[in-house]
Amino acid sequence: MNRRSDLWLAYFMILPVVAAVLAFVIGPTGDVFTLSLTRIVMGQERGFGTLSNFQALFADPVFATVVKNTAIWILGGTVLCVTTGLMVGMFLAIDSKMTTGLRAMILLPWVLPDVVTAMAWKWMLHGQVGVIGDYVSRLGLTDGAISFLGNPDLVMWMLVIVLIWRKMPLVALILCAAIRSVPAEQIEAARMDGANGWHRFRYVILPNIAFSLTAVTVISMIWITAEFTLPWVMTGGGPANSSQIMSTYIYQQSFQFFNWGVGSAMSVVNLVFLMTVVGLYLYVNRRSWAAGGEK
Repeated sequence: MNRRSDLWLAYFMILPVVAAVLAFVIGPTGDVFTLSLTRIVMGQERGFGTLSNFQALFADPVFATVVKNTAIWILGGTVLCVTTGLMVGMFLAIDSKMTTGLRAMILLPWVLPDVVTAMAWKWMLHGQVGVIGDYVSRLGLTDGAISFLGNPDLVMWMLVIVLIWRKMPLVALILCAAIRSVPAEQIEAARMDGANGWHRFRYVILPNIAFSLTAVTVISMIWITAEFTLPWVMTGGGPANSSQIMSTYIYQQSFQFFNWGVGSAMSVVNLVFLMTVVGLYLYVNRRSWAAGGEK
């Protein structure tokens, strides 16, 4: 009887969380799916069960550019953010007075408001009054002022660099904590066996932090996918849609052009893309862990 009562108590305790998920996640997601399959003319719903929104989306010449930019934004941003965070985390895991102070200061880019960060970098990268372009010009690396955000070939990578500057600190701290939790006995045993620094990292530290590394990669991918303020404030999708990504294009289609059906269709495509990439990543890592366990 007590076991049954405990079970009902557990259900009762998680009920508010389940209700919140249903109300604020599943409900709106279902509405987006419904709207993506609804034909809308002049703001009025004219029929459900049509793929016209997806047809219009894939016929849009800008969509191919959006997909390419989104791949650079999500995949490039995630890989560089986690790789840089891992290197910084390894450094911060070293016990010294300098690293102790850096652990407290490194979160500064993370805690700054999104708009403040975006505006500050927008002015620093400005083609005429930006300090970065002026510094590069003074070094003689360019003949004159360079517009980092106005160059279609550079703008996406500039956004990725700013993204890494903003997101990497938390990744570094999480991985630093994971690295510091690796048993010192294992590292010392590897050192006594003659393993160099790379081998200790590859065969001792990396397997111990594999779960944390996977978790922080997935979380970073979700954060980057949902990021809107940084690219929108810095470029607004320009120049000529060369920095347009899914989140900014969804906003533009839905709230500037009022193409809610097309915007919803794009949201569905974005969700499917994210779920596919995350699922593949988790599957590959699961197989590698299983292989490691068999050894």
